[in-house]
Amino acid sequence: MLEDKVSYTGLTPGKEYTVKGVLMDKSSGKKFLVSGKEITSEATFTPEESEGEVIVTFKFDGSKITAKTELVVFETLYRDGKEVAAHADINDEGQTVTLTPEKPKTPTPDVPKTGDGRSILLPLILLGGSIAGLLALFLFWFGRKKESTQTGSERDQ
Repeated sequence: MLEDKVSYTGLTPGKEYTVKGVLMDKSSGKKFLVSGKEITSEATFTPEESEGEVIVTFKFDGSKITAKTELVVFETLYRDGKEVAAHADINDEGQTVTLTPEKPKTPTPDVPKTGDGRSILLPLILLGGSIAGLLALFLFWFGRKKESTQTGSERDQ
């Protein structure tokens, strides 16, 4: 969906007007086509004051756009079926909109989840406790062996 805000001046309050718009491809200067159809829209309004704005909404399937595209809105204002004013400048930057297609998302393959989500904290604590216990046991055993060796030497004397 594309909304074009059309500003107007010098209109007769209380009279009905219709603004018709068409989207143009800036690169070719031709009407912008989606699935072979030109994109047009119109809005009928009755101004309360001679100056104001009206919104013209263009609806189309933007997923069909595969490359960066510059569009220019051409507008024509009618009263009682007669053309009152027109704006059709392909180089008007104020009427130009750039459409950039979304990059297709790379599908993620269905990879099975491996492993588990449990925390590694408890196994690390248990491993640390085991190492500390083995170290204490080694020191106790090594200390006793040294003590028994010294005690045995003293007996021999």
